[in-house]
Amino acid sequence: MKLWSIGILIEDTFKNLYSDYFEDFDGYLSSSLYSQEDNAQEIFSYLPSKHLSNKNNYLGEYHLNQFWVLEVIFDKKPIIEIIEIKLNLLSEQLNIKKYKAESDILNDTFDYNIIKLTKIINKNWLEENRKSFPIINIDKFCIYGTHISKKYPSYKVPIKINASIAFGTGSHATTKSCLKELMHLSRFYKPKKILDYGCGTGILGIAAKKIFKKSEIYFADIDKNAIMLAKENLKLNNIISNKIYQTNNLFYKEYIKFNSYDLVIANILYSPLYKLAPIFKKILKHNAKIILSGILKHQIPYIINRYKIFGFVVEKKISIDGWGAITMVQK
Repeated sequence: MKLWSIGILIEDTFKNLYSDYFEDFDGYLSSSLYSQEDNAQEIFSYLPSKHLSNKNNYLGEYHLNQFWVLEVIFDKKPIIEIIEIKLNLLSEQLNIKKYKAESDILNDTFDYNIIKLTKIINKNWLEENRKSFPIINIDKFCIYGTHISKKYPSYKVPIKINASIAFGTGSHATTKSCLKELMHLSRFYKPKKILDYGCGTGILGIAAKKIFKKSEIYFADIDKNAIMLAKENLKLNNIISNKIYQTNNLFYKEYIKFNSYDLVIANILYSPLYKLAPIFKKILKHNAKIILSGILKHQIPYIINRYKIFGFVVEKKISIDGWGAITMVQK
């Protein structure tokens, strides 16, 4: 069977909307979202200047992208002019820049607002994806895909992740920072109740449960796809979460409880971290700890000053590849 691919670069805000929109197109088979780290610099050369402050992101971890590559697979060659018309009907409704169809693109870069049509060469795609997901060792943690069957030494903390996903695999510097901070805390701190806020695919919460075995672990995320992936990864690691919530008005009071948590992990972005300071103060116990990440190194002082207003004290800072994480204590 001959397969064809339509690829576009899409803003994070609209990724689910456009993914669902394609399902009614003639010949539709599937759609997927992924990052394009190798071509990040080329991609950002096409973005409007207002987005360039995010260029160090490299389209990496689940919650750290302003843009995604949306690839849609068809079982017959789509008429690209019709695709362009249909996409731009939605673009008009959303009041965003229209897309332009180009079917003669020879490179692998997805340019801003360009529709790329490609004939798919027959490959073992599962095997290709597995090759792109090697074993990741961070401190004592060992993150590996479901395609790897291997026993690890007892001093390692194994975390198994669905090998078919293209993000949230622990490769981003912010996730590495948080894992290092968790391992550091495990040497002297024993939290009873933990919240992974903005859990993405669940790696950090899973890691926390593996080293704090007697703790209760809660997960929360705004993205329904992240919730689905986190649940799947929890099963792969034989972890029963006490609760996993999608962050909305319906469940808000279920996980935002006064004086409730001994540890909160929040690997999100600068803006929500800044806004959430009073909420985190409310839900953390006295002398409880919080790991804040998803921020660039130069943003660390601003987050520290913000949280100091609400009684937090810095315990430890770490930076990797221009990204930072902070461990603070609620006093």
